[in-house]
Amino acid sequence: MGQRSKIAVVGAVAVAAAAVVPARAAPACPASNPTVTVELNLVEPVLDNTLPQPKLQQLAGQHHHYGHTLGLYQAQLEVGWRARVRRSEEGREACAWVDEILITVAMPKRTIYIIRERRPGSCPYESVLAHERKHQATDEAVLAEYRPRLQRAAEEAAASLPRRGAPATQLTVPLAAAMKRAFAALTEARTERQSAIDTPAEYRRVRAVCG
Repeated sequence: MGQRSKIAVVGAVAVAAAAVVPARAAPACPASNPTVTVELNLVEPVLDNTLPQPKLQQLAGQHHHYGHTLGLYQAQLEVGWRARVRRSEEGREACAWVDEILITVAMPKRTIYIIRERRPGSCPYESVLAHERKHQATDEAVLAEYRPRLQRAAEEAAASLPRRGAPATQLTVPLAAAMKRAFAALTEARTERQSAIDTPAEYRRVRAVCG
């Protein structure tokens, strides 16, 4: 029993081509007040009941510390973002601002393994499955909780960006740093909450369910 994760950060500094908008009245440079969208995409875990206990033990590796592995929740987490930068120019004056940010959080692959020796429909199988479902539910709860936090992190970072004469890199580097911190907080919270599920007491409880 336990959980194992693969974490990948994708497209962390993907910036759309800047749009040049001629300015006729040389207005004040607008602040970056982007539309921030956080897309959350989680697939349902696939149930795998094909591996014998030694094979599942090998798959779990260092992520399982207490006795024999009977089940395993495995998930792949991918996070990323991209921003669209707009510019306006009037003679030597230039403005740049971010008007759109898309943040993506996905788990494109999730699997719940239960050893082959425990057959579907039996009490031993269902007790292990219920434990692994706790890992699944924890992932879903953490990502739902951090969805608005990621949005706020992007909005706050955009609000502090320079306006006049800033090239695209001056806008995206602070955004990249803010997103890196936000993603790190997400993965840290997720790791802590997942680890809190796998305790000796919980494993004893699962094994005792069916007598």
